[in-house]
Amino acid sequence: MKTRCLAAFVLAFALAAVAQTAPPERHLVKRAVFDAIANEYSGEMAQEYTRQIIQYHRIQGSPMMADSAKLVLERLKQLGIEAKLETFPSDGKIKYQTHISPMSWDMRGGELWVESAGGQADFQPYRLCRYADVPMCVSTYSKPGEWSGELVDVGRGLSDKDYEGIDLKGKVALASGYAANVVRKAVLKYGAVGVVIYPSATDRPQYPDLIRYNGIWPRAEEYEKTSGGFQISANQYTKLKSLMRSGPVRVRGKIDATLGAGTMTLVHAYIRGTKDPQQEVMVTAHLDHPKWSANDNASGSGGMVELARTLKALIDAKKIPAPERSIHFMWIPEFFGTMAYVTHHPEARRCGEWDDPRKPRPWTEKDPCIIANINLDMIGEDTVKTNSRFYATRTPDSVPSYLDALLTDVMQQTRSANLYAPSGTRNYWQPEMIDYTQGSDHDIFNGLGIPSSMFGHDPDWTHHSSEDNIDKTDPSEFRRVGTMAGAAVWWMAALDSPSAFDIATSHLTARLEERRARAKAKRIHQKYSWDQSVLDNVDTALATRIRKHHDRATASRQTSGAGIPTLPWIADRFREGLAFEGSGGPRRLTLLPIYGAAFEPIASDDKKWWDEQSAHIARVGEGLATEPDFGLVVYEAVNFMDGKRSTKDIAALLSAEYLMDIDQAWVDRLVDILEKHGLVTTKP
Repeated sequence: MKTRCLAAFVLAFALAAVAQTAPPERHLVKRAVFDAIANEYSGEMAQEYTRQIIQYHRIQGSPMMADSAKLVLERLKQLGIEAKLETFPSDGKIKYQTHISPMSWDMRGGELWVESAGGQADFQPYRLCRYADVPMCVSTYSKPGEWSGELVDVGRGLSDKDYEGIDLKGKVALASGYAANVVRKAVLKYGAVGVVIYPSATDRPQYPDLIRYNGIWPRAEEYEKTSGGFQISANQYTKLKSLMRSGPVRVRGKIDATLGAGTMTLVHAYIRGTKDPQQEVMVTAHLDHPKWSANDNASGSGGMVELARTLKALIDAKKIPAPERSIHFMWIPEFFGTMAYVTHHPEARRCGEWDDPRKPRPWTEKDPCIIANINLDMIGEDTVKTNSRFYATRTPDSVPSYLDALLTDVMQQTRSANLYAPSGTRNYWQPEMIDYTQGSDHDIFNGLGIPSSMFGHDPDWTHHSSEDNIDKTDPSEFRRVGTMAGAAVWWMAALDSPSAFDIATSHLTARLEERRARAKAKRIHQKYSWDQSVLDNVDTALATRIRKHHDRATASRQTSGAGIPTLPWIADRFREGLAFEGSGGPRRLTLLPIYGAAFEPIASDDKKWWDEQSAHIARVGEGLATEPDFGLVVYEAVNFMDGKRSTKDIAALLSAEYLMDIDQAWVDRLVDILEKHGLVTTKP
């Protein structure tokens, strides 16, 4: 009997011990932390914050943009979160790096009418557009005033050839190009009094009532000559063309607005770190876009309010540890607000070595810096209604980072959690990590050497259109993406995983090996496009990076000592894999990305070469580019220009990154053009 009792006791003790032994952690973010964030983050609250934000016509530099910023600030303070506003002047002439700040636009109303058609005596005038009905039908930054004239279809309206043989003075240009570019041709050069923009035949033809979002973006010196514009749908355009076949059609536009000097308003919120508060994980979302625009990007802004609330609540309740490094949330006017911020805040810099054109003093671990950035841009979509999928971008090769490995891991963890919101859809979630692509504020951070990823959705047929509204959002998607962002942000601010370096190293090596395989496959399938020497150069460059990375990783592990490696330390080890033994090379003189206006003075043979490259290395189709375009290659080339790498080195890196035939002569030509315009220098 005693033996049986003892055996039973031992068995019970063993079972209890097994039950109390936690299963092994499978991800970088500990299960308890991830589950706490997933359980606290509310997709419904993120959607509600989004619903409140879209009531405002949130155009960069406008009073309603400032009002929406004040709304966000008020919500944050109600939640007990440290927050403040920051403003920067914005008037169409002040520059932040190469970016010309937008003019302030206080929009009150606007209408577009068809007054007459073909001399029809019984014609009844009708309204094509009213701002109060569809705010997006008035081109943003339209000059106030009233004008009327005969409609003249100029096709795309983007090149001088579109205007050959056409007298446009005193008339209204009807075009399918982007409003800003059409106005600079039709109004400023050819004398039109206004513009009406319609969708091209290939722009979402299955949605003929859709109105596109377009802006005019005048500079201060253009104010006297610029004008206003309107957007119409494909169905409205078809009716106009029918009327125009019977004779001249006259339209009248009236815009009640104020266009002039103003300010850009940013919102900052903080969860301060307990050990190294001067080091920040930056989370951004652009607050701007026309009234009712929900996914782009009220969803990122509303979702970030809920993210700040979630982390603050969990830390206060001691359900997750307080982070050692600060978490900085920033709501911004896209591109312009972020560029103004980093221009005026030199402490917004990489944690580690980087050739920064602002020339701050060498960084030490006690100095303020940004560890990484996650940019939330269109995060709450109903993927069925919008025909889209969620993605997160990798960093470009110029900014190799642990961030790609972290996000890949947290994405898998989030997908495995099978998260839904009580009032959300049960849509299948198929997230994807994609190669670096441009288009939002993550471009600025990567240009500073700060690892940055954009969270978004694509393809989305409602993007930049009147169809982007609150009914295209989904609380379930908010919850999934918000949880993923929160887990990644908290991990970077806490960094409690000693395996981070090894995991990131393995991830990057696998990515480079996969690219080598793609390069070889491309050589087989495009044998007439690639010389064997080009393939050999690409393969050698990739193999060299893999070898250097492996060697330095091994050496770093042997010499790093005890303890958990810091993220700046890991990031600098990754950059060493891009090191070359060159004797120097070109250096960038401005922050990236370079604003398009900076390229306008390019002329003569340089302009011919530039246009040829733009046409040769071009994106195909709508949505995010699946292949690099010329703008992306230029961005990455300049980001490699640190004064140490030669143009031969840069050509090899670009070829290996994009699997393209880019030689030293091509980079030399690019550097020559950019240096003429003060954007880079070859001087030591």
